[in-house]
Amino acid sequence: MKTVTFITSMLLGLAFPHLKIWLPRVLASLSHMPRLLGSFRQLLTVCHVSSHSDRHERKLAKTRMEESNPSNCLIRANNVWNLAIIDNIDFKEKSFKFGNIYDVTRGNSHATLRMAFQAQLPVEIETSPEQVIELTANTSLFGMNQSIDETLNMFQKVIFDLLDFKEIEGELIYKTNFDAETIKHVLLTKLEPGCLGPSPNVVILEPGANPNSDEEILHVSEMYKEDFAMNNHSFLDIIADEAIFRRLIKCREKWPNIRPHLGQWHTSKDFCSVLIVLFSSYGLLSLASRLGVRFLDKFEAAVDYRSTARVLDLLWVAIWYLYYKWAGIWKVHRMGMRIGNFGLQRNSLSAAAPLYASAAKSNYTTAIAHYLSIIAAHPKLEERLNYCGAFKIPRDVNEDSRHICFGFDEALETFGIRFVKQNVYGNIIDEKNLRDQIKSSQDERERIDLLMSEYLNDYAVSYSERAIKSRKESLWELVNDLITVFGMSDPLSHQLFQEYTPTEMHKEGLSRLFDCYPNEGQ
Repeated sequence: MKTVTFITSMLLGLAFPHLKIWLPRVLASLSHMPRLLGSFRQLLTVCHVSSHSDRHERKLAKTRMEESNPSNCLIRANNVWNLAIIDNIDFKEKSFKFGNIYDVTRGNSHATLRMAFQAQLPVEIETSPEQVIELTANTSLFGMNQSIDETLNMFQKVIFDLLDFKEIEGELIYKTNFDAETIKHVLLTKLEPGCLGPSPNVVILEPGANPNSDEEILHVSEMYKEDFAMNNHSFLDIIADEAIFRRLIKCREKWPNIRPHLGQWHTSKDFCSVLIVLFSSYGLLSLASRLGVRFLDKFEAAVDYRSTARVLDLLWVAIWYLYYKWAGIWKVHRMGMRIGNFGLQRNSLSAAAPLYASAAKSNYTTAIAHYLSIIAAHPKLEERLNYCGAFKIPRDVNEDSRHICFGFDEALETFGIRFVKQNVYGNIIDEKNLRDQIKSSQDERERIDLLMSEYLNDYAVSYSERAIKSRKESLWELVNDLITVFGMSDPLSHQLFQEYTPTEMHKEGLSRLFDCYPNEGQ
């Protein structure tokens, strides 16, 4: 009787959609109550909408997890370049254990998320041992280079052209009908994009244990030998953030064929911190406050990469002539990552190394040195990175438009960590259950996506550009303030610098800043 009532209500709803039938309306309300989802599932079982009970589904899910073999999703072809990427993924219990919450810590678990990005190259990959160049003391790895100088000069010309300076009746006139977004779009048209091939195949592999030791990082790396069916002389190109990168460098003593890559997204994020550390004593916080930044402590700590990068973009436009070279290097690296141009990424990283050292970022300085030396020693690796220097975002529409790329580690955060956390459920503190769920998360989601694509036309997760405030008015108000400041005999007396006094804005302080590049003729 219940099933007949349910089916009759559904048929009446289809035939007369404007008829206010009780059961469909109550179901719509029930679906909005997360704590009653268990009862909702029971109702679907009673009405034979779902084939079996929730308890039986858990048994079937456990069987599917144990039988899942994600390596079967890997493409086996001679022109496929396998890129490994690993990172820590952590979970916390939703609630505290029974007792006083001030005495009991919330349970948590950690695992090493392992993924593979498979890029299809235009030529077959040679199976013979790769050439390795021996580096000497004369090998140039750091400092400003011709590529960055030319790119910065191009940036300068674009800004000059947009300003369109004219002198009318002895008064200098310039245009103000543009903002940071306008400059970005013009610059993108003048930079050569990379990653012209198809988007890489993404596979979430069986995870490793907690990545808190060199031994576990080595074990996780060696798991790729079986996944990729590697030869004894094959190199493992593996991408990680700076902390894991340093452990991978140590692992090369036991497995020399590990080729660690420094994650571009984490590097760009830390580059933001470098600029803030270097310029916070030169009035940077005052300028950020003038733009309307409210939580300067969050900005100073670079808590949110996109927000911090947005503010630095605006400051670069407002005071480009004052510090365009330093911030320009960061912008070249970021734009190189976004368009997949590996040459820009490598050259900007080479130019940025002295800045990391000046900001006392010793670990990152060492990591950059190792990474650049690895690239210089392996010419075949550089060829592949020139073809696939970032993760090209899949797009089904507007194929003729310029594509957008993520850093490889940024893609891991988006398509890996965030994806897994959205699809893992149940007991996440049990290590075996957690690892089984991570291993099968991609297969389980594909089962659900088939249903969604058939009935909801939801073929894939779509990523669109974020709606952000241009802050055009704030930008030009800051520019006008700076014009006034530059014309004052005592610039630091301006109201702009009263709340956050720039302690290094004097001759000696500026000399220390210019000494980051002592051979550039500053």
